[in-house]
Amino acid sequence: MNICEQCGCHLKMSSFDRIELSIDPGTWDPMNEDMVSLDPIEFHSEEEPYKDRIDSYQKNTGLTEAVQTGTGQLNGIPVAIGVMDFQFMGGSMGSVVGEKITRLAEYATNQFLPLILVCASGGARMQEGSLSLMQMAKISSALYDYQLNKKLFYVAILTSPTTGGVTASFGMLGDIIIAEPNAYIAFAGKRVIEQTLNKTVPEDSQVAEYLFHKGLFDPIVPRNPLKGVLRIKVKIRRMDFDFGNIRLNCRKNHPDRFFIDIPGY
Repeated sequence: MNICEQCGCHLKMSSFDRIELSIDPGTWDPMNEDMVSLDPIEFHSEEEPYKDRIDSYQKNTGLTEAVQTGTGQLNGIPVAIGVMDFQFMGGSMGSVVGEKITRLAEYATNQFLPLILVCASGGARMQEGSLSLMQMAKISSALYDYQLNKKLFYVAILTSPTTGGVTASFGMLGDIIIAEPNAYIAFAGKRVIEQTLNKTVPEDSQVAEYLFHKGLFDPIVPRNPLKGVLRIKVKIRRMDFDFGNIRLNCRKNHPDRFFIDIPGY
């Protein structure tokens, strides 16, 4: 689980290991594995061409991009899940990452599946310019349809680090937002904030425990019990969804009867 036995520190975890931790054995079915960036703005630097960097990360990580998406079962419950991988270009969000997550959300919408997104990212990918920033709106739009129009259940899991455009978009849109212990969660980095505002930022102000007490997200859950916690959350939400549908059908089938409104249904 990549947890220090001495201090309990949660170390970085690959997307492969996290999928193995979260999804029942033999149920993982990946989506859009072959989708790769075409270098849309033909970005070049003095260090290394963008395409060469992508090729290098693909060889070193075994991934095609900074997120894996697919479906599987969580203790027998079918779910759609996307897992970002910080080892691939710092988990940066480019056009492919945005497209894969958007397609996953749309698939979950059409199939009425719970959606889980595990965030680990340095933010938008600068090598794709404004196209990377567009992914924030695109993913958020897909989640709007998923959550508000279809009333389905989305869980965001914030791991260390979750920053930039990921924090400012789908990282903070979950019906339930879960953080790992001591995770670094921010929009802009400490140095950028201090240089912009000319003020000193407290050392722990971007750590999960501090942000939890400020109400930024819901529970802080260690990796060991995370799968069980997710199962409980998904089952409770599914019961709520079923109960809401029963009430709706009763109203349609018996318009002459009086029903008491319960907040949230």
